[in-house]
Amino acid sequence: MQKLTGLIISLMLFSAACISVAKLPERAKIQGPLPESVQSVVVRLTTMNPDAIKNVDGLTDAPSYFSRSLKTALEAKQPGWQVRLADEQGAMPDGDISVATELINIDGGSSGLRFWIGFSAGAAESLVNVTILDKAGKELASAKISARTMCPVGACAESNVDTVRRNLNSLASEVAEFTLNPGEYEKKKGSGS
Repeated sequence: MQKLTGLIISLMLFSAACISVAKLPERAKIQGPLPESVQSVVVRLTTMNPDAIKNVDGLTDAPSYFSRSLKTALEAKQPGWQVRLADEQGAMPDGDISVATELINIDGGSSGLRFWIGFSAGAAESLVNVTILDKAGKELASAKISARTMCPVGACAESNVDTVRRNLNSLASEVAEFTLNPGEYEKKKGSGS
């Protein structure tokens, strides 16, 4: 009986875990390499269309949340870089490169479908346009990156807000990876894969 209880608890924990996958819906545009001696990065405040959010209530801070998540992801992936956020008045600190993002779409999906069905049903999805600029403001690379967060087996009890936040964290991690090396990211993710 104790083994059966342990098995049931293990299955419940496994099935409640959400996973995220990312892709490039179209080819990235890479105009030039990153400067070799990047030491500082400015994350510009994320912009978002007012109608970009669907199927999630109470997520009023999506742009600032995404900007902070991107800053955290860049710091984790490249500890030697000094990463700063532009301030809300638009003042830009000096940086070797800057990263500008626009949230195009955030869809919270369906918590009911994630719980009862799983297998990608009710997945949360987001899409961001990212542009990397050099010190002079010249575009070095840009891409649209999407992330999809789903529960593979069901029984996911997270709210849509929590799932979307998890999805935005995953998307920020992908944008950070693209920022580190756009060419390698393009090779790894490929167009439409």
